[in-house]
Amino acid sequence: MAPVIALAALWKNQPSLALTAMWLAAIGALISPVLLILDLGRPLMFLNMLRVFKWRSPMSVGAWILSFFSPHAVLGLIALYLDQHHFFSGLAGTLVHIFMFLMVAGAVCYGLGLATYTGVLIGATTIPAWFLHRVLLPIHFGIAGLGSAAAALELLGHRAPALHALGFAVATIETGLWIWLELDKHGAADRALHEGKSGWMIRIGELLSGPLSLGLRFFGLAPFAGLSFLCGALISRFGWMEAGRVSGRDPEAVFASQR
Repeated sequence: MAPVIALAALWKNQPSLALTAMWLAAIGALISPVLLILDLGRPLMFLNMLRVFKWRSPMSVGAWILSFFSPHAVLGLIALYLDQHHFFSGLAGTLVHIFMFLMVAGAVCYGLGLATYTGVLIGATTIPAWFLHRVLLPIHFGIAGLGSAAAALELLGHRAPALHALGFAVATIETGLWIWLELDKHGAADRALHEGKSGWMIRIGELLSGPLSLGLRFFGLAPFAGLSFLCGALISRFGWMEAGRVSGRDPEAVFASQR
């Protein structure tokens, strides 16, 4: 989601914020393929996913989104850096401007998909705790990504009013999603989200990124609010993964979700 903020910062003529946001995007773009390959176990498995494009497969779509996002984010950073340091002028400078816009805009398009596709991916499985909340998950993952990008930029020293307003908005939405999750219960089918270790991880994560972050911002403690949101988003992510493992191993949950 960092390129989304970068493009908005460019539009509002805040080049320093845009450059830092693109640094975040580029670092994430370089780390993400490595993490995906580690998850898959073998590098060739990632390359095999790129042999064909299956539009009905979230995994295939996600692999292609990541493949497009990474070069766009890195090249967008390079173009933005060259433009801000005035390495080129005249026609070359105009070309850099055009190239910069195309790369950042491309990173935004693919970044929006990359931030939400994990929620789509796990929601498309037969794991009860994930499948039953397939509508909530992409929203949660996208908002968590946007809030984390804004929080990281604030912790890096940017105090733009727009970032503060964005922090208010995402914390409010996360609070609403937490309430939604607490009300939208399905008994034994998704009890992994409300009981045990996974349930506590999700609750703590939502508390940190929702109500606590919102309260800290209300009292003007933006850096602490950003740190709270980042920690909450991370804990919540691990909580949802753990809930899926627990739910998949629970026969009663599987049977209850099929009734």
